[in-house]
Amino acid sequence: MNFKGLKMALGNLGVMTTQINNYKMRFLGDGFAGECELLGNKREYTKLVRMSVNSRYDHEQVVQTQKLIEEWQRGSEVNG
Repeated sequence: MNFKGLKMALGNLGVMTTQINNYKMRFLGDGFAGECELLGNKREYTKLVRMSVNSRYDHEQVVQTQKLIEEWQRGSEVNG
């Protein structure tokens, strides 16, 4: 899954997303927030994720979001 795919998949879960630039996106769900970022260049990059969860949150939405982010981290960014 690439960056664009992650943004669309999170939107389908009801998680609000905002793309800051081509390399950084922030997301906000029910009781949690975070950001995903690509660091590096096209051939060598690192996928960085920061996420904070409040004491009251939608457990299912957090778990599904984490699964999507894990899939994004394993995937390639070749197509965007």
